[in-house]
Amino acid sequence: MEKIAVKQLTAQIEGKTILQDISFEVEAGQSLVIIGESGSGKTLLTKILIGQLPSSLSMQGEVHYGSLSLERESLKNWQQLRGRRVAYMSQNPMAMFNPFQTIQSHFWETLRSHSKISKRACLAKALASMKEVRLGEPEELLKKYPFELSGGMLQRVMLAILLCLEPETIVLDEPTSALDIHNREQIILILKEQLAKGKTLITVTHDYHLARELGGKMLVMYQGTIMEEGPVAKLLESPSQTYSQDLILGNPYERLVRQDAGM
Repeated sequence: MEKIAVKQLTAQIEGKTILQDISFEVEAGQSLVIIGESGSGKTLLTKILIGQLPSSLSMQGEVHYGSLSLERESLKNWQQLRGRRVAYMSQNPMAMFNPFQTIQSHFWETLRSHSKISKRACLAKALASMKEVRLGEPEELLKKYPFELSGGMLQRVMLAILLCLEPETIVLDEPTSALDIHNREQIILILKEQLAKGKTLITVTHDYHLARELGGKMLVMYQGTIMEEGPVAKLLESPSQTYSQDLILGNPYERLVRQDAGM
């Protein structure tokens, strides 16, 4: 497992600068949480980290996964990276599934796209990863279609599929935003377990409870720049920048947490 390093990353789309001079590092097996209002550049940053580059993107700077240097033209490197070394969990799980294919077919197609594997071995990996994300009756779930499952269950199925690929790093876009309290806590518990197993997590979120639970480092983004960075607990407790203070204290859930704690 290797460190992720982003150095002086600047990105433009159709001449408009979306990211400006972004630099940070994430040690292997650590958590990085990224917060910021809509339009701050969080989504484009995560897309670059997983190699999903818009055709109109112009990019300067460096992105390193250990010794692997990813540049705009190095398509083979991007392809080599995705799946096996870094995986992406979308905010909208339904968008990641074909409604006309069973859950088992999704496991099969994903695994077959990355390695030569028998159907028996695929089934064994699928069942193991579904148990890992606390999905009951996995044999029955594999027979179902995506529209037959709740959003919370689909979120966990999507995570189970990613875990089958055994990625070193998982990039997550708002993993708890559309979940009820039960499913939210389940996802948080699963992600903490993945950290304990040595996975690197990069999480975009507005859920500061999730951020606290994951810990590690936090980036506060504003208009394509890193406004502030530091340990999650320290930034949530006492952000130094006015923008960070407004962003965090403006979160309704965070206000309730602080009221309960007498802060």
